[in-house]
Amino acid sequence: MRKAFLGVLITVLFTLNLEAANTTGRWSGQFRVEGGDHDIPQLILIKQEGNKITGSGGPNESEQYPIEKGSIDGDHVQFELTTGDWKFAYDLKIDDAKMMGKITLNSLNESRSAKVSLTKVQ
Repeated sequence: MRKAFLGVLITVLFTLNLEAANTTGRWSGQFRVEGGDHDIPQLILIKQEGNKITGSGGPNESEQYPIEKGSIDGDHVQFELTTGDWKFAYDLKIDDAKMMGKITLNSLNESRSAKVSLTKVQ
């Protein structure tokens, strides 16, 4: 009986943890390139199905780029956006209604990194 209870408790806790990591929705925030002097706005629109993430992202609602290679594993979120010559690779940790981490920005001739912070707004 005690083993059965423990099994149910572990299952419930595991299920609650999965629900807490739902990324579907609108995420708003900013990033700042290392050495930069200002924040760059971000609006990320995410749809999560299992461990796959799709949607779009950009600086605002009218300038959005498709999410590529989007995935979530526990609290670890990764995806890419391509804007012209730049590829933005997001590597984030989700905690309730916040995602924080870094972006690696790569072009043909340049590579930069930035810290990013997003808050779920819907």
